[in-house]
Amino acid sequence: MKKKSLLIAIPLVAAAVLVGNYFTKQPVEVNILHINDHHSHLEPSELDFVIDNKKTKVKIGGYPELVSVIKEFRESHKDNTLVLHAGDAITGTLYFSLFRGSADAELMNETGIDYFTLGNHEFDAGNEGLKKFLDYLKIPVLSANVIPQKGSILEGYWEPYAIKEINGEKIGIIGLDVVGKTKESSNPGKDIDFTDEVETTQKYADILKEQGVNKIILLSHAGANGNFNIAQKVTGVDVIITGDTHYLFGNDEIKKMELPVVADYPTKFMSPANEPVYVVEAWEYSKLVGNLNVKFDRNGIVEEVVGNPVIPYHLDSSFTRRDENGEKYTPEGEEREAILAELNATKTFQVAKADEKATEILNKFKQEKEILGNQFAGEIVGSVMPGGSANRIPSAENPQGSIATRFIAESMLTSMRSYGAHIDLTIQNSGGVRSDIEPGKMTYNDVYTMLPFGNTLFLLEMSGEEIKQVLEDAINFAMNKSTGAFPYTAGLRYEANQYPNEQGKRLVKVEVQNETTGEFEPIDDSKLYKVGTNSYIAGGQDGYYTFAKVVEKRGGEDTYLPDAENFIKFLEIKKSVESYKDSNAIFHFDAENPVTKK
Repeated sequence: MKKKSLLIAIPLVAAAVLVGNYFTKQPVEVNILHINDHHSHLEPSELDFVIDNKKTKVKIGGYPELVSVIKEFRESHKDNTLVLHAGDAITGTLYFSLFRGSADAELMNETGIDYFTLGNHEFDAGNEGLKKFLDYLKIPVLSANVIPQKGSILEGYWEPYAIKEINGEKIGIIGLDVVGKTKESSNPGKDIDFTDEVETTQKYADILKEQGVNKIILLSHAGANGNFNIAQKVTGVDVIITGDTHYLFGNDEIKKMELPVVADYPTKFMSPANEPVYVVEAWEYSKLVGNLNVKFDRNGIVEEVVGNPVIPYHLDSSFTRRDENGEKYTPEGEEREAILAELNATKTFQVAKADEKATEILNKFKQEKEILGNQFAGEIVGSVMPGGSANRIPSAENPQGSIATRFIAESMLTSMRSYGAHIDLTIQNSGGVRSDIEPGKMTYNDVYTMLPFGNTLFLLEMSGEEIKQVLEDAINFAMNKSTGAFPYTAGLRYEANQYPNEQGKRLVKVEVQNETTGEFEPIDDSKLYKVGTNSYIAGGQDGYYTFAKVVEKRGGEDTYLPDAENFIKFLEIKKSVESYKDSNAIFHFDAENPVTKK
């Protein structure tokens, strides 16, 4: 009889606990402030807005300015604010090249971030580089699908999830990284294991549920599209704070300025359990603070969300416009006041105020940067490699054109292969390389002067026929509209005519280098090749229309590895590099009198 009564009592006790838990859970309101992908961009940026139907350049953001926004909000919402960073804090400017994460870490420590998740670029300097960054960082790190093996130097540096109590209610936060890009385009050690994003998220959502947590935030560097997929395949997650894709999720005020909005802030999906899931991303490069107010009911279901992202703009700098002749000018008087009135009429655009302590930290590194910019990056042996605007297109005086651009294309190919990525060839536009490459020692300042735009390396799959069309597009654009479009290559060589001046009829021969044998072979129109380029022309700029069509049709991968960082890595690999003497292209200035490659 005792055994029987005991068996009956156990489920009754369990039921009582469940009923008790249900009635003790209460509705709760949470404010989520978030940033992502600041990539060592610590100073303000300039960007084109459209104000009163006129393109207007406005100075925005800056890391101390974001710190000020976050601190002020938290001060007035002390009890229910979470501050999150969705990864890729490092790699992108001289602040990382010179300080290897310490500048970013000190500023992040001052921000009051509650949790940080790993991004793929956190592994760019390998396990040792990540360890050094995390040793500076005093913020809890979460990553459920990046698992150091026993004995790894990174073992114990992060947890898969955390539970934060807000107004008596438990909020679960799961960390997640993007797997494919981290393994293929960064540099994690062999002692780091990765698990599938969807399966891992469901696993830890279930673990949290078993602990009685019914309000779950996924802090995920799996990219917007990857997280859209997770939102629709995983049960139990309520909000996803995403990073990696650098997407601007915008409201009506941002859209009105014609900024590059990709999705609504927030974007709503329904989970397999038919429960709402809200996804947001906070753009890039210290430009914006995401601000999402979330109200949960007692069952942990989101019943209301309000998005109020903030973009700080600077009053201490002049706005810039162009007149009807294309000349730059600074709006003054009533025109300037009209710009300010439109910005001040919004909640999104707020006058930038730099946090005093964060500014002090940044200034310390900025002063060192000015000195350390002269740090040795590598050495060039041989003769000058022409670059810059005067050498963009081959000419009778300089038949090889911008050898510097060809050199940059080669650096892209070499360094991407050093990451373990398969890549057949690279294409670089001459306008992206702003100076000659002189023999002798190169400094970090030299590299960033030569490659000043912060373009990132972009990978796509293309057929041989599409590659030939890219070359035709670029040459045509260079001859008729902008000399900066002229294409230089590595792993590929081509022969083309200046005349006839007709698109689609200039190429004479195109060959691809066999990675194994080193021999050049005729390009195969039907074969798919892995092509590397920069993010600017991958988007169709400078007449590279076929790139844009391929990305739209087949997709592509922005590694977010800046070209200057990539070139520095190339110099580190090579130590001493011999000057190139040709451009991997034969360009006939006149079909009647071809110039031949020596």
